[in-house]
This record gives sequence, structure tokens and C-alpha cells, in this order.
Amino acid sequence: MDGFTLAGPVANRGLNIAPPPLPVGRQRHPFGDGPFARLVMPTLPDEPGLYLWQQEEDIVYVGQTRTPLRKRLGPNGYATISGYNTLAREAGRTNGGQQTNCRVNALANAALVGGHVLRIWYRVTDAADARSEEARWMNAFGLPAWNRRIEGVV
Repeated sequence: MDGFTLAGPVANRGLNIAPPPLPVGRQRHPFGDGPFARLVMPTLPDEPGLYLWQQEEDIVYVGQTRTPLRKRLGPNGYATISGYNTLAREAGRTNGGQQTNCRVNALANAALVGGHVLRIWYRVTDAADARSEEARWMNAFGLPAWNRRIEGVV
């Protein structure tokens, strides 16, 4: 992981957590059914950057954030899935949950239930460079198993 710092292992405070009941008139997005984990992330910096999820020896996900790494991977990001995060966008509105958080959290849940060890690696970048750094990493190493597409390929 040249140029990356090992933050540490991903722990949990609960696995196989079902989402709460749907509010009347709402639906879930395609990744909103779970089950989810209540993840405990290792200590991360309050700076933007690139992050890698490692399962055993394989990098299974790469992401970037222009906000602090601690925020993106913490309780308001991947670590805890709220009921709102599972909701589909309503027609004609911009509301709705964070599908990527739900999808990656559910994949982490399955890995942890299966007895796998997950670790987080990170590299601090300028916010303006985060997306291009992610694309550069994927161009060099390919699309990890948990990623769905390569964004902003350079």
C-alpha cells in the first residue's frame, strides 16, 4: 500500500441489523434492505483523502472524500446506517438515502459475519484532487470487487 497509512481494523457493535420499518408512503432504494452492521472505524484524520477497504489480503473497495475521512467513514457515513439512509428518493424530490453507504455497509456486514478481517488504509489529499487520485488508483490497480464503476477515469 505504497503511500497509504494503515488506520487499523474495522470492528463492530452489532451485525445483521435489519432496517427500521418504512414510514408510510415511502420505499427503500435497491440497497436499503440490509442487513447492516454497526461498524466501529479505526481513528482517521479530519482531512480529505483516499481510502481503501482491505479484506484479508485483497483491496475490496476504494473511495475518495472531499470532506474529512473521519466523517465519511464514521457514524454519519459508512459506520452506521440510519433509517433515512435506506429510503428511496421520492418522485420529483432530491430527498432519499445514501445508497453507497448502505451497499458498502451491507458488504462489510457479510464479510464480518463470514469471519473475515477488514482493515482501512488512507492517504490524505487535497479535496480538489481526491476524485482524480481515486481514478488514478483504479487505473493502476483495477476495479475492486465492492466498487461498481470507475468514476472520472484519467
